Parts: sequence; C-alpha cells; structure tokens
Amino acid sequence: MNYIKELNAFYDWLELNELSPSAINLWYALMHINNKAGWTETFTVAESVLCVKTGLTDRTLRKVRNELKQKGRIDFVSRKGGKAPIYNIIPFEPSEKSAEINSEELKATEINSAGSAGDSSVGRSAGSAGDSSALIKQNKTKQNETKKEREEERARDFREVVSFFEQNGFGAVGGYIGERMAAWIDDMSKEIVIEAMKTAVENGAKTWGYVETILRDWCQKGVQTVEQARAVQLAFKEQRSKNRSDNVSNRRKTVRTEMLPEWFNPDYSQHEDEKQPSEEELERKRRELEERLKKYRKEGDLARI
Repeated sequence: MNYIKELNAFYDWLELNELSPSAINLWYALMHINNKAGWTETFTVAESVLCVKTGLTDRTLRKVRNELKQKGRIDFVSRKGGKAPIYNIIPFEPSEKSAEINSEELKATEINSAGSAGDSSVGRSAGSAGDSSALIKQNKTKQNETKKEREEERARDFREVVSFFEQNGFGAVGGYIGERMAAWIDDMSKEIVIEAMKTAVENGAKTWGYVETILRDWCQKGVQTVEQARAVQLAFKEQRSKNRSDNVSNRRKTVRTEMLPEWFNPDYSQHEDEKQPSEEELERKRRELEERLKKYRKEGDLARI
C-alpha cells in the first residue's frame, strides 16, 4: 500500500462521499497504525489506543468505526474476552503485490505478442515468462519470510515486557492485560513500555493501570523514544520540585496573627492612680482597732463573772 497515493485518493473520495469528521479522524489513525505495522493486510489495535490517538470516547469510536465499515473504507472483526479487534483497511489503489503481478502479466503479454515475428522470438518469450513467474514466486517467498520475522520479533518483544512486568512485582499477566500490553508495544515500542514500568516502580505504583496512564500521557505528548520519555519525566520532576519550593516559600511569608486574651497581658497601670492612705489616716485606724479590742476584752471578763 502506498501511503501518499492512499491519502490523495481518500481526499478525492471525500469530494463525492459524505463522512463525519470523527470518522475521518479514525481513518487517519488506522492508516498511521497500519503504516507502523508494515502495511499488513490485517492488524490489531486496542480501542484504548485509538481513543488516545483520536480523542474520541469509546461510544463515539464504535459509532464512527461502523460508519467507515458501511462506507466500504475498512472492515473489522470484534473479538470476545477483551481482545483487540482485527482491522483491515480497504485500499483505493491496488496493493503492491497485485500491481507487481499485473506488471509481470503485462510484460508476458507484450513478449508473447512480439513472439509471433519468428521462432526465436517465441523462444525468448517463453523464457521471459518463465523468469517472470520465478521472480513472482521469489518475491512472495521473501514477503512471507519478512512477515514471519516481524511476527517473531513481536513475540520476543512481548515476552521481554511480560518478563519485566512479572519480575518487578506487578503481578501475573492475564489475557486482558496481555492484549493491552501487546497493543502498546505495537503502537509505541517495547522500550517505551518498559520505561513506563520503570517509572511506575520508582513511584511505588506497580499496577498496569498506572503504567497505562503514563503511556497515555507520553502518547499525547508525542513521545517516540526512551530519551524523549526520560526528558518528559525530568521536566515533570523539576516542575514538581519548583511547586513544592514555592509552597514552602509562601508559607514562610504568611505571618499568622492572633488576638491575645485579656489575661495574657494585664494592664497594671490602672492601679497606679489609686490614692494611697496618709499616715494620719493609718494612725486613726490603728486607734479604732485598739479600742475595739479593749471593748471585746471587757465584755469577755463580765461574761466570766
């Protein structure tokens, strides 16, 4: 499949066919994923990955996916057990394989036509047709070998990611997590998925949900390499450290004032203006006290008589 030709053909097709903007968005996302997969006839991708790439909700994604199928632009097969659907993009242009075969058939026809000029030409035509047939078989074998190598590489990448996941205490990989894991490996890379798991371990959150949150964030920020992922993490840590420093500084600048109770700082000055008794007054009070005491003594003596 030729990417540029398919895009041009899609634009031409839209001039005569109505398609919702969300469906157009999904078609572009599927083309991008199929391109990264090496233009395989069929490929799988998780709905969560498509939601991240398109910004569509699950419900809208399913709706526009059916729209593309009804318009004859894609075909897909849903699978049970949380497995990712199988997609097939219906091309506008003939595949390279078909074009190659048609080209060889055209060459054979031209040679056969020229062969009517004489026996020697017929001999050459037969030989060329045989060579063309052998070339087609050789190319087909090479394509099969390339596809097999790609599948073996994907299997090795998946095993490596699963091994890291289980050895670092995330738990066992079930069918659903395995499907999601394989989809992220296809969409980003084995190295980036492992880097996301390393980040989860460093943050003490060893769950697949946390890893997937990191991957969604990196996907939205256009991360394509481990170096870019680490740069994003470093920027996040620096920003978080700056925020903490600002918070501490703000707390230090804030001075808390409280109203003190009246008893905490008594005012003794109110007693300074009170009039102090004179010596004469003190003497008078002393005499009155002595007279009272004498009186009490006399009354006590009479009571005993």
